[in-house]
Amino acid sequence: MKVKQLLRSLLRDPLNTSVIIISIAVGLACVNPLVLFINRELSTDNFQENSDRIYLLKCDDLFNEGSKMVSVRLGAAEYMKANFSQVEDFCRIKRSGASKVIANGQTYSDNPVIYETSANFFDIFFYELLTNNPNSVLETKKDIVISDELALKYFGNSLPVGQIITLINGNTKSDYIIKGIFKKPMVNTQLHFDMVKTENESERFAFLLLKKNTDPAELENIFAENKEKIPNFNDGIAGRYYLENFKQTYFDTARAGQLGPIRDKSDLWIALIIGIMIISVASFNYLGLINNKLLYKSSEFYVRRINCASKLSLITNFMIESFLILIVAFILSFEIMSWLLPFFNELVDSTIEFRSLFQAGQLTIMAALIVFLLLITFLFSLNKINTQTISLKSNVWINSRGKIIQIPVFNIIQLAVTLILLVCSLTIIKQMNFISKKDIGLDKEIVEIKLPYQYNKAIVFKEEILKNPAVAMVSVTPASPLLEHIMVSFHYTDNGVEKQYGPSIFKGDENFINTLGIKLTEGRNFSGNSTSDNKNCIINKSLAVKFSGSDLIGTKLPGYNDLTIIGIVSDFHYSSLKNLIAPCIITFDNTGNHLLVRPSVNQSVAMEQGIRETWEKLIPDYPLNTESVRDRFEWKHRENKNYAKLIGSCCFISLFLSMIGLFAISFSSGKKRTKETGIRKINGATVFQVMFLLNRDFIRWVLIAFIIASPIAFYIMHKWLQNFAYKTELSWWIFASAGIISIGIALLTISWQSFRAAAKNPVDSLRYE
Repeated sequence: MKVKQLLRSLLRDPLNTSVIIISIAVGLACVNPLVLFINRELSTDNFQENSDRIYLLKCDDLFNEGSKMVSVRLGAAEYMKANFSQVEDFCRIKRSGASKVIANGQTYSDNPVIYETSANFFDIFFYELLTNNPNSVLETKKDIVISDELALKYFGNSLPVGQIITLINGNTKSDYIIKGIFKKPMVNTQLHFDMVKTENESERFAFLLLKKNTDPAELENIFAENKEKIPNFNDGIAGRYYLENFKQTYFDTARAGQLGPIRDKSDLWIALIIGIMIISVASFNYLGLINNKLLYKSSEFYVRRINCASKLSLITNFMIESFLILIVAFILSFEIMSWLLPFFNELVDSTIEFRSLFQAGQLTIMAALIVFLLLITFLFSLNKINTQTISLKSNVWINSRGKIIQIPVFNIIQLAVTLILLVCSLTIIKQMNFISKKDIGLDKEIVEIKLPYQYNKAIVFKEEILKNPAVAMVSVTPASPLLEHIMVSFHYTDNGVEKQYGPSIFKGDENFINTLGIKLTEGRNFSGNSTSDNKNCIINKSLAVKFSGSDLIGTKLPGYNDLTIIGIVSDFHYSSLKNLIAPCIITFDNTGNHLLVRPSVNQSVAMEQGIRETWEKLIPDYPLNTESVRDRFEWKHRENKNYAKLIGSCCFISLFLSMIGLFAISFSSGKKRTKETGIRKINGATVFQVMFLLNRDFIRWVLIAFIIASPIAFYIMHKWLQNFAYKTELSWWIFASAGIISIGIALLTISWQSFRAAAKNPVDSLRYE
């Protein structure tokens, strides 16, 4: 086929050609990052040579029956190494930090992530050491290893081995000697740290390195048989130890990212489903429009066959034309991906680089999709040329009157996918609005001021900001209830039966509950007298309900006789709305280093300005560190905002692809019905009647798609909302709105072309036939 003929053939039908290129380019641009993201997450820590032999040690959780925790008693891993031949070695890791770093004569407040580990960290975990000394890099507690990025930042281009680095925490300054430089991996890893130093006294994370061919399940049974001998946390009954493969810990949401990032596997399923939806919509556009092109070329094929053209030549010419279209779409997709990638990384909390899209595996996947579309194109064209009719465009049914009814499967599936995404987007937005507006039992306008630990200025800071009329109340506390709390386990006897409960403990001064807006329903508040208040506590309603048959005011806290209950407060949310409010206790503490500040009415802006000015006056050498209760509460639901943005973006893309496909099909349909339109107008049909006739089939498609999509979308969103203990309702208007939006956009898309066809002079219309 000559180049001139090829170009003429492509330009003869510019609308179909353009829509095919845009559809495939957008589809590839959306799917390729999703595939790369899924592959990147599933291959996390593949570079670790011992990843199949490293296991996280977990034990029974004292505070949540049936759960497991990652804190293990000192001596447990040591006992296992000494007594079980299957355990080759172990390494403990605890995450810490430094408020300031002094290096090369400069002071930095960049809050590096520091791992306090066993000395064998670099023997068990594989990280490239530029100093090439894994066996001696952490010989003493004064040795430290820093990343290549920090070495460049603190010391320039030279390797600073032997240099002194000072870490400041509170009033403590510690000098360390840099013994090694490690290179941060470019691939995904769950261990994110900037420095490593030696510390053997941690009870946080213990990783076991098992010998080759060890069965972890069998080893767990051995641990269970010897649980009385292995040191463990217990409340009179020795708990069991469990093993979790190192790569699986990345998907363990229970550990809450205490060492580094974690990933919920449901994120990967969502990404996969969205990717399939997007590429399906793009592919259906392609297949539908390829049908249009084949129908458009029916006369051409017929003429060429009469002129002795072989079937092979006709198919070859059409395949070359289609291949050229797909190659143009393939190239254009990379340009679109360069625009989308930063936004995509923000949504999925990833760091995918543009160059990663050119990896052999990614290019293979894209090429495979192109080959698949070419194969379908070949089958379509072969069927058309053999039969002179296209049966794959739609299923054909015949009704009871003998009238042929065409059901355009591709277009209906396109619209159904779009409707599903639209319902999902509206539901997630509704749930996020529910979260934002829900009364959580705390005043969301409260601002928490986090003072540096080395500055014992909480009382001074409190007195200074109380001078500002924009400040209504201030409380001293170790932390806000949304930031952190203590978990405990208490045992008590009820009618001779031993029972247990695990409440959360919050600490604050006499202004704590009033500042936060927590309602006192029974009893009294703290008096402010440390001597008496240290022996008292306040409980929430959820804890009181557990002992609903007793008058708790003035009695000892069940399971802990050192505290007397003096008050009961309404429940307040201190975790995600996915969880029910658990029992909690508020104890007295006026020595914390955090301040909770409540603004006067409509004075939030003035209060924040006052806080800023006081900070600059009292702590000028540290950056301001504040956070509102609203911000912290919404941070706990940040993944849902990202879901809303991701699904909303995909919904928009799906809607766009569906509509440009509908536009191209309506344009083709209008051209086919030119003679019919002219005859109807000559016989008195109005422009509106002709438009209704041309639009009617498209409206039917939307309605059929709505019927298909509604139960699927309902099931998906019903299952998603089950993750929340407190949730909005799946309202009927969400489905109605999705249907109305789809019909409205479909009408706007096709009505312009319908109007042009209906308004055309019937004489001109008949002239085409």
